[in-house]
Amino acid sequence: MKLKAFARYIYASVPGAAAARFAAKDFTAAYVNKPEFGGVPWLDVGKGLIIDVGANRGQSIAAFRKAAPGAHIIAFEPEPRSAKRLAAHYHGDRTVEIDPCALGANAGMIAFFVPTYGHWDCDGMSALSHETATEWLRDPGRMYLFDETKLTVEEHPVICKTLDSLELCPRLMKLHAQGAERSILEGAQQTLLRHKPALMCAFPPDSLSHFLSGFGYRPYIYRQGHFIPGVAKRPVTFTWYLIDEDAQRVPLAVS
Repeated sequence: MKLKAFARYIYASVPGAAAARFAAKDFTAAYVNKPEFGGVPWLDVGKGLIIDVGANRGQSIAAFRKAAPGAHIIAFEPEPRSAKRLAAHYHGDRTVEIDPCALGANAGMIAFFVPTYGHWDCDGMSALSHETATEWLRDPGRMYLFDETKLTVEEHPVICKTLDSLELCPRLMKLHAQGAERSILEGAQQTLLRHKPALMCAFPPDSLSHFLSGFGYRPYIYRQGHFIPGVAKRPVTFTWYLIDEDAQRVPLAVS
C-alpha cells in the first residue's frame, strides 16, 4: 500500500483532515514551490503580465510573486469555491486579478464538474467532464479502499471565454487545466502569434507539443538551473515551451 494513497483515505474518512493538510500547504506555498518555477527568473518578466490558467488554491500565484515580484498576474479559476477564496485572499492587491471564468476554444456557458469524496473537497480535480473529474479518484493506485458511495459530483454552469477575446499581452502563461490545455490554447492562437509568451504546461501529451510546434515552440525541462530539450515525465508537473528567441536567453543543457 502506498503511503500517499492511505493519506488520501484519511482525508476522505476523518473530518477536518483534508482541510488541515491543505491549510498547511497554503501556508508553505509562499516559501516552497515546484522546481519548475525556478525557470521564471531567466525570462526577465519585469513588470510584464503572467497569466495563470487553473489557479486552484493559489500555489502558482505565490510562486510567480516570489520569482517575478514586479509582474502583474491574472489568474483564471472557474471552480467557484477556489475562485471565491482567491478573490478574498488577494482583495486590494493591485498586482493580482482573479477571473472566475473558464478559458477554451469557444466562448459561451459550459458545465464544470466538482468532485467531493467523503470529507475531502477535491476542488483541484474539477474538470469540464464528469469522467475527467472522477477518473483520478477511481485509480486504485491513488486511492486506498475507494468507495463509490462516498463520491459525489456537483455540476456548475460557468462562463467560458477565449483568451484571444481578452486582448492580453502575456510574457508568460501557466496552464494546469485537467486536460483542457489544448482547447485553451486553440482559443489563444492570436495571442501566441502576436506575443509569443513562454508557456508552462502541465503533463502535456505529444499532441500538445505538436500543436505548439506550429507556433515555433519547443519543449524544455527545467532542472537544476538549466533548460533541457524534451518533455517532462511524471512526477514532474510542468514542461516549458519556448520560442527560439527565448531559448537563446536561458541556460541550456544537452539532454
